[in-house]
Amino acid sequence: MWMFFGMKNFPFNWLITGIVMAGMAGCAQIKKPPPQARAAPAGLRFDQVGRVSLYAGEPCTPQIMFDFHGTRSTASLAAPRNETDILTDAAKKNRRVHVLGKWRRGGQSNCSYVEVTAAEVTR
Repeated sequence: MWMFFGMKNFPFNWLITGIVMAGMAGCAQIKKPPPQARAAPAGLRFDQVGRVSLYAGEPCTPQIMFDFHGTRSTASLAAPRNETDILTDAAKKNRRVHVLGKWRRGGQSNCSYVEVTAAEVTR
């Protein structure tokens, strides 16, 4: 007799398990990517303090080597040799940097980046 009730409850148990799992998945928070910097018109000045990391992935133009993480946005950076050394060291040590530069456009229509003119490590 107990087998009859066990078999009868089997689909019901799976239904309850599925509902609980769906409810748990609905509560999970999705990690959002950092907001991208708005595409500023080419030539506008860039002057911000934040952290940098080495660019991960395939850049839209070969000059891009760094990601700049400001307080509210992220921007791609391209830098000459001297500033590249400063930014690479700051990225490895997770230090804050003050970056000055100008917005530039890459070859693709959705490719904006900052051409760094000066970079210094800040406290």
